[in-house]
Amino acid sequence: MKKTITIIDFTLLYNLYKRPLYNYVRKMLGDKSVAEDIVQNVFLKFYENLAVIKQSGKPSAWLFTTARNEVFGFLRKKKIRSENLIDSDFDSASVENINDELEDSEIRDLIEIEIGSMNEDTKEIFVLRHYSELSYKEIANVLGLDESIVKGRLFRARQIMIDKISKLVR
Repeated sequence: MKKTITIIDFTLLYNLYKRPLYNYVRKMLGDKSVAEDIVQNVFLKFYENLAVIKQSGKPSAWLFTTARNEVFGFLRKKKIRSENLIDSDFDSASVENINDELEDSEIRDLIEIEIGSMNEDTKEIFVLRHYSELSYKEIANVLGLDESIVKGRLFRARQIMIDKISKLVR
């Protein structure tokens, strides 16, 4: 028996994955407008293939894998080097005290520098986990890795980041 796919199915999945997908693409490219374009393209492809994707039961893996392919396709097309991918333009948090805001900004900048210094594989796992809030299992599905490899790389990335930032913050 074939499942019927409705616009409601698409809308629900769109609302569920739009923000995490955008966060992932934006962190990988560092460009808001390009990230919006890529996310839009991913959802167009998603809509066109919704029936097949819904039957597979893994829409998040399909979305993030497609977004990943689009990001790397964009990078190949534009020949952008990975060292230039970090965008330090953050939306400022509403902080009452200006000193707290400056300190938060400095820490965010340090984090961005450390993310930028990660190798491409580790950076991608870190961004998928912390900015797109994917589970270890979802990241493993998207990247085609073992879940234990994802956990190990993420653990090492966190340790390196904690060590470097704690030395700078002291």
